[in-house]
Amino acid sequence: MRPRTLLIFLGIVSIALYGAMWYLSYQFNWGEGYRDRPILVYLAIYFSLFVCYAGAVWVIWKRTEDDHRLLWTLIVLGLLFRATLLPAQQIQEDDVYRYLWDGKVFAHNVNPYKFAPEEVNRFKELLIQDREEFEQTYDLQSAAELSLLYDLKWESPESLVYQERINHPEVATIYPPLAQMMFRLAHQIKPDSIITLRLLFLVFDGVALMFIVLTLHALGMNRLWAMVYFWCPLVIKETFNSTHLDIIGIAMLCGVLFCVVQRRFFSAYAFLAFSVVGKLYPAILLPLILKQQWRADDSKVINQWLRCGLGVLLFGGLVAFFYMPFLEIGSQNFSGLKAFATRWQQNDSIFALLVGFFGLFVESSGPVPFSYDLPSLLAKITVALILGAVMLYLLFWRKEPENPEPKAALEPLFIIMAMVFLLSPVQNPWYLSWIVPFLCIFPWRSGILLTGLVGLYYLDFYFDYQDINQYAPWIPWFEYIPFYLFLGWEIWKSMRFPKPSE
Repeated sequence: MRPRTLLIFLGIVSIALYGAMWYLSYQFNWGEGYRDRPILVYLAIYFSLFVCYAGAVWVIWKRTEDDHRLLWTLIVLGLLFRATLLPAQQIQEDDVYRYLWDGKVFAHNVNPYKFAPEEVNRFKELLIQDREEFEQTYDLQSAAELSLLYDLKWESPESLVYQERINHPEVATIYPPLAQMMFRLAHQIKPDSIITLRLLFLVFDGVALMFIVLTLHALGMNRLWAMVYFWCPLVIKETFNSTHLDIIGIAMLCGVLFCVVQRRFFSAYAFLAFSVVGKLYPAILLPLILKQQWRADDSKVINQWLRCGLGVLLFGGLVAFFYMPFLEIGSQNFSGLKAFATRWQQNDSIFALLVGFFGLFVESSGPVPFSYDLPSLLAKITVALILGAVMLYLLFWRKEPENPEPKAALEPLFIIMAMVFLLSPVQNPWYLSWIVPFLCIFPWRSGILLTGLVGLYYLDFYFDYQDINQYAPWIPWFEYIPFYLFLGWEIWKSMRFPKPSE
């Protein structure tokens, strides 16, 4: 079968599989039938999609010529994948309900970081049963805002149902300002509409694809490799079914990559700021972009200190500008983020091993500052030290070729973003989506494999619903051991048989 025909065939099969996922999604009804949910069938569909995707990636990586018509054919197929999932129900995910609530709160000029949803739920109860405590807790403005939010909760059946579905309602929102603005825009277009959010995310998805294609073209690489991102089942499922917001920051990160390749560093700082206010952790890339700008000799600003200082001011100024509408409550803006960073640990690999290691030497004696117990705190310190050491290596000790190819400027960004994911105490599948754009440029097959393996994360729900939790701790081993073995082999192979410079 000719490569073009094979790619189209794989695309058509994928559309059928996404259609099966859409049909299956209506058996995932929130709050009911947990034991009967067809999670194993969903996993069979997901891994079948991954096989089609891996086959398509293999075909694309074998092609050397840039085929404009085929690129547009594959983009249309990728859009059909997304269109098939747009009307589907969420499969095992409920973060979207907080997005809708945050948008409703912000659209009514209440700071979405100010109140946890549980405070709204308890408003009337506390006001009636313990008015003295209520008045000690809330000033007049806060009381008026809570009253407004309580009424908004009851304004429609959808609003009531969706607000009651918010997970961890005792925690205030953690999502940064650009995300809040998108939630507000979705509410203003159509309140309590999941499809509206998905359509907004589709715009960012298109922006991400555009920048990936432009970056590949600027690097002289085959633009068909953009399909590593655009056909990725992980990205499609987590964005257009689970409706996770990461695509906002990912799109802006893709803009960073293009601007770094083009040596438009002030634009890169702007896109990095947009990515950070979409989701915070890309901020770790700032020192690496500063290094690239420091080494550049084609800037209009000749003084290195001045141009880097201006870059930091631009980045910091834009982040501050986005946070400005929320500053009246000060550090309370980050109360939800603090709770997340302190308490959450899920689907982790290296971090779990570190916690287990430190648990051999120190007792788990309850909460400590910045963590839920002492072994986890020591693991977080270790992770921070590892990231810091790698960052210092990339900044100061890594040998740089005299005339590096433009792609080399992106490699340190890829390394750090990959390590942030792999060392994190929370390795939710949608967090891995941040790495996928880099895989269009750096074809690490172990990374492609991991986008499939992380689908096993959903097996944890199946074991929980069937009351066979003894198997759940083994799931990350099956996710990550094949990946780490394959990654080790790829690193060994690259060191032993380095590719000649292009």
